[in-house]
Amino acid sequence: MGQAKQLLPWGSGTVIQAVVAHLFQAGADPVVVVTGHRASEVEATLTDTPAYLVYNPDHGHTEMLRSYQVGVQALVSDPKLAGTLLALGDQPHVPPGTIRRILVRAREVPERVVVPSHRMRRGHPIYLPRELWPDLLALGAEATLRELLRRHAHRIEHVVVDTEAVLLDMDRWAEYERLRPRTPGGCTLSQDKEAG
Repeated sequence: MGQAKQLLPWGSGTVIQAVVAHLFQAGADPVVVVTGHRASEVEATLTDTPAYLVYNPDHGHTEMLRSYQVGVQALVSDPKLAGTLLALGDQPHVPPGTIRRILVRAREVPERVVVPSHRMRRGHPIYLPRELWPDLLALGAEATLRELLRRHAHRIEHVVVDTEAVLLDMDRWAEYERLRPRTPGGCTLSQDKEAG
């Protein structure tokens, strides 16, 4: 998009503020935000939130997998955590109620990989159980999360959701324009029964 999409306006704040707010509203705790490009500006927008910030020093020459690894590495020392929700920083349009459904199912089956599904297509955020963290951390720079999911396909639990939001992100300006709220705190996607 030619700029830091996490800093784009969203409702009464920014994209990343909305993502973090929705995660907390859904019951995710702790929330770790992995920063990279324009890290200090992203961090500044989150100073009044309880989010825990970690920096990915390799952001300029690695793919998204490296940010997942940095985030999970920051959680390894907490033995109370059964797993982690891998959420994207450009999905502020995913309703808290949808995220909550994934978290609820993950607590019911903490050893499974929990993935939202809309019309037979997998989306985000994805719950990854703690016992798969070493596999994630061991993936090489050329690997992707998709490879890890393929390897553990027998452990995947799908949560069928009524919103396409889990399939959409904002890689192009037109996608941002289509998804962004028209009123503070609002969203252009239909507010389905899962919205929290």
